[in-house]
Amino acid sequence: MANKNYTELANAIIEAAGGKDNIVKVSHCFTRLRIDPADLSKCDVEKLRTLKGSKGCVVNNGQVQVIIGTEVEEFYPEFLKVSGKNAEEAVNENLDAKEESTVNRILNTIAQIFIPTFPALAAGGLLKGLLVALMFSGKVNPASGTFTMLMMFSDAAFYFLPFYLAFTTAKVFNVKPVLAMVIAGVLLHPTYTGLAEPSSLFGLTVPVVDYSSTVFPIIVGVIILSYIDKLIRKVVPASFAGIFVPLIDLLITAPIMLVLVGPAVNTLSNVIGNAVIRLYEISGAFGGAVFGAVYPLLVFLGLHHAVVPVELQSIAANGYDPLLAMCAAANAAVAGAALMVAIDSRNKEFKGLSLSSAVSSFIGITEPTLYGVLGVLKRPFIGVAAGGAVGAAVMAAFRVYAVGIGPVPLAGIALFFGQKFPIFLIGIAAAVAVSMLVTHIVKFEDVEL
Repeated sequence: MANKNYTELANAIIEAAGGKDNIVKVSHCFTRLRIDPADLSKCDVEKLRTLKGSKGCVVNNGQVQVIIGTEVEEFYPEFLKVSGKNAEEAVNENLDAKEESTVNRILNTIAQIFIPTFPALAAGGLLKGLLVALMFSGKVNPASGTFTMLMMFSDAAFYFLPFYLAFTTAKVFNVKPVLAMVIAGVLLHPTYTGLAEPSSLFGLTVPVVDYSSTVFPIIVGVIILSYIDKLIRKVVPASFAGIFVPLIDLLITAPIMLVLVGPAVNTLSNVIGNAVIRLYEISGAFGGAVFGAVYPLLVFLGLHHAVVPVELQSIAANGYDPLLAMCAAANAAVAGAALMVAIDSRNKEFKGLSLSSAVSSFIGITEPTLYGVLGVLKRPFIGVAAGGAVGAAVMAAFRVYAVGIGPVPLAGIALFFGQKFPIFLIGIAAAVAVSMLVTHIVKFEDVEL
């Protein structure tokens, strides 16, 4: 989509969404423009599905999600400009008559915390994958200064993960991001990380914990900070709040984190991470098959973000992610189904949509296929489940791991470079082949675009 068409599409979406006054808040993820309307009944969802430049539209808990594709990040600023909305303004919950379920609130919160960190994590993970591949090939000297510096670049994306999560969590829980990052700085400060044995603070023991690359401690810490901040602001006069509230927040939250909450949450996180690895090892190919069959459905329902914290915790605790290879197989199965639809469909426009969606899915963005192709035809989901199950079973049976996270299978292919890379390719090929075969067998009712 050319830039000159962004304004046209933005105006069309605003009109179909009930006008500017009906849009309370707007945000976006990898492929979707997310609109929180004041009155959902004023939104013409069917029109939003068929707009030129839109690849579909779904409604999730009162939120209208227009599927734009990977260019949504470029489109988003133009939409803000045309609509006059600010992505940072708070949502008035009273405008939504339907109360969001607890499960969906948790999942949406996870998405808002982790999605902004993906570019950094993908960059670091892909760079590490390339470096590992070069090291295995014997074409570089791992002791060289250049290799060491580049490895430092890749590790930085994960080592300082608490800083990124502090910032994004603060945005979600309405606390000053810079103050949240100070708490992360306390956990990663050289004085603390350099401790060889437990220290003391106000007479209390401070355990030695390595918080680098961790996920949950800082998230819990920022949530605690948000409540402390609100409480302190009720007590401290407004004229002194700018000076004394941040000071009191720091003096209360940092000790709580170092002495009690941080160590406890880190221990629990490691238990969860190890339990997932153990379950993965016990279930083997069967567990992989179940995961691979179900994962596309999780993406379709927007539940897949719950997998990300587990992946990051595994990387922090073990240095690798056992789930991403299975996700790659499931995404490959989605691509395979779309490719088969493009071959079997007799509608030229739908062929083009299916083919472009297949390419997007091979790269690692499956939403256009799931909503624009499979969600319309329904039956190819059977092929996706079959292909995902077979491909993920291969990955699990041979313990194919990733060294980071990123879009898969193709965009993040470097994450799997190493001794088991041929197995990774076999798993992807199996997922595509089975998905295409089953999709062709079950057939589908051709539709007009």
